[in-house]
Amino acid sequence: MSGGTGTIGAPVVAKLLQEGAHVIGLARSDAASEELRSAGASAYPGDLRAPEGWVSRAASCDAVIHAGATFASDMGRIDRHAMLCLKQAARHRKQPLQVIYTGGIWLYPPCGTGKIITEKTPFSPLPAFRFMSETIRFLSNGTDLALAVIHPALVCSRTSGPIAEMTRALKAGSAFQTRARPETVWPLVEARDLADLYLAALKQARFRLSLIAAGVAGISVAHLASHISARHGLPLEIETQASPKDIDPASDWTAGYALSQTVDIDHARRATGWQPEHSTVEDLIVALSK
Repeated sequence: MSGGTGTIGAPVVAKLLQEGAHVIGLARSDAASEELRSAGASAYPGDLRAPEGWVSRAASCDAVIHAGATFASDMGRIDRHAMLCLKQAARHRKQPLQVIYTGGIWLYPPCGTGKIITEKTPFSPLPAFRFMSETIRFLSNGTDLALAVIHPALVCSRTSGPIAEMTRALKAGSAFQTRARPETVWPLVEARDLADLYLAALKQARFRLSLIAAGVAGISVAHLASHISARHGLPLEIETQASPKDIDPASDWTAGYALSQTVDIDHARRATGWQPEHSTVEDLIVALSK
């Protein structure tokens, strides 16, 4: 697994270990190795930038979960090359290698009032994430891989994501600064619920699977802020930031917060039996405030 110490990956590792799986995490540093081992997983030294050193080991596993990213200026090139090498290594298997690739809700376009994004909605990715749509298309070709692509909504945990960021701003007595407007709609998913979907996808025998992962189909930034204000008894102001003028759109990782999106939450449940525990904003805020 790549990204096993990240916001998405760490809960996936924990859930897999609870299920009794043997988890091997790709570790670029000693600190990452120690974190993986402390969680109960094994660590395999390697870097997404140099896949030749680890893809053979990965291709010998029952399944590969790719949740890692460098967020460097050449992230797209790194990701494509790593997946190319993995696919080539998988050609030597007798059975297709099961791969779960992490896409994202920002591969889809914004949608107007009353419209919903589904797995069948054509991609219209932000420049910074265009490489993902190209990589998904490449991975989907051929019969070397049994591919599932999971597109997380905005991931919420106790320490990261919009709820945690809003809460920190509120407690600091400062405005919540965001690229979004108060009326912008965000779909949300709790990190441990998302991990459950990765496990559910692993148990599927389908050759091609695409899943949007959201517990909350969509809530406006203003309404989310009001829920958090009510929970803590403090006011929270929203401050919309303009798009930076000096940043290359291909490296503008936060532009997606300005997208207004409402998503279908039913397909992933029907296709995998996934049952997210936190399916309302109130559930999310209470769980992440403990």
